[in-house]
Amino acid sequence: MPESYLNYIQLAFGIAAAVLIFIGIFISCKKLNPEKYETIPMKTTVISVCLILLGLLCYTATKTCTNMTLVTEEHYDLWALYFATLGEVFKLFGFVALIPILFRLFKPKTNKPKQEEVLNDEEDSENFDEE
Repeated sequence: MPESYLNYIQLAFGIAAAVLIFIGIFISCKKLNPEKYETIPMKTTVISVCLILLGLLCYTATKTCTNMTLVTEEHYDLWALYFATLGEVFKLFGFVALIPILFRLFKPKTNKPKQEEVLNDEEDSENFDEE
């Protein structure tokens, strides 16, 4: 395969990786709202982790194209090179997939006042004003 095609493939997978990882983290961050005092839904967490993992797989393809130009003399199989690169990428950047899970685990520390308590406080203040 000519090196010019590898450059285009590398560029396309690099952009796809950046977009997928950014969207995965953005979806989780968008659901973080300290005013609502709610945890991130499980569905959102799963979707975010899947997008980040797809982004890491695309980044692996980018790194594989880089490694193909370096390892052309030794005639490694493409899949062997891809899986070796996959291990390297997950060793270095695998923690990124844990970010949405950490967002889900760390709940806001203060509790939202219950509506019943707020209503009772309002009724008490009204009764106090009448006296």
